Amino acid sequence: MKNKIYIVLSVVSLLLYFAISDIFTSTALQFFFVLFSFILVASDLIALQILLKEIHPEEKKLRIISSGLGISAFVLNALRNYLDFSSVAGVNEQSTNIPKLRDFLLLLITLSVLSFLVLSILNLIKQDSKQIGSSLKNKKLSLLKNTLFGFFAISPVIIAVNYFAVLKNYNFDLSSIGKFSFSVTSRQILKEVKNEISVTAFFPRPLEGDSRDDGLSLSYIRPEVEIYMDQLKNSNPNFKTSFVNAEVEKELMGDFTNVSNGMILLRSLKTSSDSTGNPYNEERVIVQSKKDLEDLEKKLVQSVLNLSTSRKKVYFTTANGEHYGANFTSIQDELITRFTSILSFYNYSINELGFQQGFPEKIPDDADVICIIGPTVKFNQASIDSILKYIEQKGKLFITIDPNGEEDFSWLLSKASMSLKKESIRQVEGRLEIIANKFQTHPIEELIFQKDKGVYYFGNAYFEVSPNPDSNLISTSLLESGFSSYLDLNKNSKLDKDEKQNSYPLVIVLTSKVSEENKNSLTPESPSRIIISSNTSWITNKYISYNLNSILAMNSVNWLNQSVLTERILTKKEDPIVTTISDKQKLVVWLFGLFLFPISISLGFGFYAYRKRNLV
Repeated sequence: MKNKIYIVLSVVSLLLYFAISDIFTSTALQFFFVLFSFILVASDLIALQILLKEIHPEEKKLRIISSGLGISAFVLNALRNYLDFSSVAGVNEQSTNIPKLRDFLLLLITLSVLSFLVLSILNLIKQDSKQIGSSLKNKKLSLLKNTLFGFFAISPVIIAVNYFAVLKNYNFDLSSIGKFSFSVTSRQILKEVKNEISVTAFFPRPLEGDSRDDGLSLSYIRPEVEIYMDQLKNSNPNFKTSFVNAEVEKELMGDFTNVSNGMILLRSLKTSSDSTGNPYNEERVIVQSKKDLEDLEKKLVQSVLNLSTSRKKVYFTTANGEHYGANFTSIQDELITRFTSILSFYNYSINELGFQQGFPEKIPDDADVICIIGPTVKFNQASIDSILKYIEQKGKLFITIDPNGEEDFSWLLSKASMSLKKESIRQVEGRLEIIANKFQTHPIEELIFQKDKGVYYFGNAYFEVSPNPDSNLISTSLLESGFSSYLDLNKNSKLDKDEKQNSYPLVIVLTSKVSEENKNSLTPESPSRIIISSNTSWITNKYISYNLNSILAMNSVNWLNQSVLTERILTKKEDPIVTTISDKQKLVVWLFGLFLFPISISLGFGFYAYRKRNLV
């Protein structure tokens, strides 16, 4: 009996130490508690050396090994706690090997504790076997010992496999729509990211306080967001993910602006500084409900592409009175220097395209995007031919029309069965400006949140589309004025009886037709892409900072350079499974629940009682 006490005391002391070691805040109390706990954990070893000298050598050896494992677990845990030092200014723990070392120590502690428990159980069984002499009991004891030794032999392998599985985060997505894993296309795109991107998700933990009404719903979807964060991190080591509760962890919010819970912020360092002092390029993705999870993968990949775009060359035409260049130098508000500054911060190289660069005879081969911003003079035939040839070669154009200028781009719009209508569009009586907030579904608008803010726009022209399947270019509406707008036909800035409210296309996307073979190719060629706006003022220095103007402009240029593979990333809409049953089936369910199930339980208890009475 005395032998058992020391074995049980060692095991219980070690488990209690792990359970309550954090309750002492005083350094002195913590020191005495650790010392006292160590003595108790080592009590079996001390008893073997001092009190229990008449023990069989084989049994003594087994107990020394067991006690040594318990003491090892205790010491390793103390070392692991020591390495968990407090944060020090200027020291980033994640940049060292300390987290990996602590994880490895945790593995050793787990193995030591498990081995200690198994050997302690064997020692207790061995003590009982001395008091039982029957061969039957010895056979049972031998069987139990073999079982425990077999478990002891296989457990390190199981733990090691689990450790490396957690370290590499291997997972198997068995859902029908691949809900918990990225698609092959997404993984292919993310794998190519070369620059470091930090991804911070702002969500409360489960049951954590949040002052907002939707705090509980956000904490409910956080586990699924964590899955997406893990997918990002494991697709490429350049992704650094973290979670912050914007309502609680205020001390971590100093580095963030304009963020709140229910948002994912993606950041990459800028290659140049700006006047705002913000060193990051940023993209925001809103996730505030289960429905937002359906296209979260697509939005994350698009955001990553926007931030990781390799240095692209953007050329601005200057030969036809555009707003880029020296044409509007005397009118600073009409220039687009703020727009070009935003592009440069997103790693775009800004270049001029004029006579000195050989235009219109040719367009540089390294041109990733051509921007034609509000030309006031018509393009000559040589310029038109050069631009159309560039489009045929899968070129990318960002065009804004100046309705007060001579160039209406009819030579381009006609290829998509479209035309420009120079009419006054109004929303509010007496005002020339409108808030265009009717976005059509498109990859460009998917990354725009708070769409109700709209784009601050001047409604003095719109597009009229005449559907024609034989058109060379396919047109898609991106931004419309909204149904609160109307055509002010008599120019009195009022909604008259004969003027009806309607939504008018203001920004159009044109793409070249793609063959079925190219659509299904693993490495599809990007089609020609053109974004054309019916007005230029919205991206000038005076108005680009209003509402969503800069976001729409930047997203448009980013999309022109995006891989067409992103369009293959499907939304993961989970349709609920609805099962209907007939009236007869309902009757069967009702009868089973009300009569058959209770009767079967009663018969089962009766049969159990009958067998028990007969066996006794």
